[in-house]
Amino acid sequence: MKKINQPKYINFKTFVERNGTLVPFYTKKTFPKNFKLKRFFTLYGKKKYFRADHAHKKCSQIIIPLRGEVTLEIKSKSFTQTYKLSVRRKKALLIPPFNWVKIYFSNNNDSILTLCNYKYDKKEYISDIDEFKRIINK
Repeated sequence: MKKINQPKYINFKTFVERNGTLVPFYTKKTFPKNFKLKRFFTLYGKKKYFRADHAHKKCSQIIIPLRGEVTLEIKSKSFTQTYKLSVRRKKALLIPPFNWVKIYFSNNNDSILTLCNYKYDKKEYISDIDEFKRIINK
């Protein structure tokens, strides 16, 4: 049986000054030891639509809120859970492989940064929910 790890929050600090806010991340201190950054991208959402709606076979991701608030609905074999992210909450989210993810944006200006430990490869995506359920129930 495949062991599927549950997503977990990663705390971060913000440094607020009168001229703006700094949010630093350190790869060795902030991220898990086995997370080696391979690529990253930003997502800008629209309030009426969701993004993602897939799982990964090999890729772990860290979702970092940049602006606004996003809600992530994550399904796995043993749970369905909702996670809320915003800079104000000072939390990012580590999502291991074999977790089905849907991302909802609260406003049209919301954005996230996604860090990945695996290069882009369409073959490692699971885009069909029925296929996902078959894989995780093996």
